[in-house]
Amino acid sequence: MKEITVGQAQRLTSPSPFGLLSTRDSEGKVNLMAISWWTYLTNHPPKLGVCLSNKGYSGELIRKTGEFALNIVGEELKEAGLKCGQISGRTCDKCEQFGIETVPASNISGAVIPGSRVIFECRLTDSFPVGDHTMYVGDIVSVSGDDSVKQLYAFDGYGRLDTV
Repeated sequence: MKEITVGQAQRLTSPSPFGLLSTRDSEGKVNLMAISWWTYLTNHPPKLGVCLSNKGYSGELIRKTGEFALNIVGEELKEAGLKCGQISGRTCDKCEQFGIETVPASNISGAVIPGSRVIFECRLTDSFPVGDHTMYVGDIVSVSGDDSVKQLYAFDGYGRLDTV
């Protein structure tokens, strides 16, 4: 074995479960962010953690609204999902630009992506800095799913998305 970088380790530990994090701004505009740095934190009560860059727009919106949804999207969003990780929502309406449909969430004021394998609607309960990222902890207030949808995974450090 030889010493490697964390980036190389991320590629070697692929695939990672891929999702689109949805948030909203003060005017109700939906923002989407590509994410695979998420994890279950506890079952009782059910909590989810998402780790976002301190520079990103999505973290700012989570702090302002106290809510987010994690959409584990299917293979029909393979191309559009990857593009959501390549541009900021500060400068672009990703839903419009990439043709991604959203609908109102059932238990938070934001939106979700229909046709996802799993959708977690979350309310922010805590956040803490972790280097150049922030870990946002949310209570899962609603979860829905469809096991017929083929889940996407991030390969090669977000180099590509695919099913397994």
